[in-house]
Amino acid sequence: MNFRFNLRKATEVACLLLQHGGGRMNIMKLVKLVYLLDRLSLDRRGIPVAGGDHLSMRNGPVTSELLDLINAGRLVGESDTRWEQCVSDRRNHDIQLERMPEREHLADAEVALLDEIWAEHGGKDQWELVDWCHAHCAEWTPIARGCAPIAVERIGMVLAKTPEQFHRLTQEAVELNQLDEIFTPA
Repeated sequence: MNFRFNLRKATEVACLLLQHGGGRMNIMKLVKLVYLLDRLSLDRRGIPVAGGDHLSMRNGPVTSELLDLINAGRLVGESDTRWEQCVSDRRNHDIQLERMPEREHLADAEVALLDEIWAEHGGKDQWELVDWCHAHCAEWTPIARGCAPIAVERIGMVLAKTPEQFHRLTQEAVELNQLDEIFTPA
């Protein structure tokens, strides 16, 4: 079970990270920073910030939907154009902040976690982040090609959650996904 991807939060997160990085960033670096933010949030709060399907890929863990957004400029079937308005299309291996969105969906606690991730990892380039994730994200499976799913339960196990915390993490994913389905406009 994974938490649903929240496009609005993911856009605000990406834009804040791009702003921290001077307005332009390597896409692999951005994808790793967002993954690490969700991982830290799962550890501290029991829920991710952006959510989505996490995958093991050759260069470490990623969030599938975020990578799709970067590569295609939008998610298939998604009518929200916030990402397209705020983030440039990829140019080579970089994206750029086009417009800073209003912060409407991120809580102060989530921004504090983002700032913590930036303080620890913002100075690293994409290859240093790849190496760091390979060494410190035990939920990641080394893979030569393609991808393999990383379930939120696996992340919980790696983060040494107690059985009660682990159960609550899974329950939280189910409940939040149900609420998201009910309250997200079609």
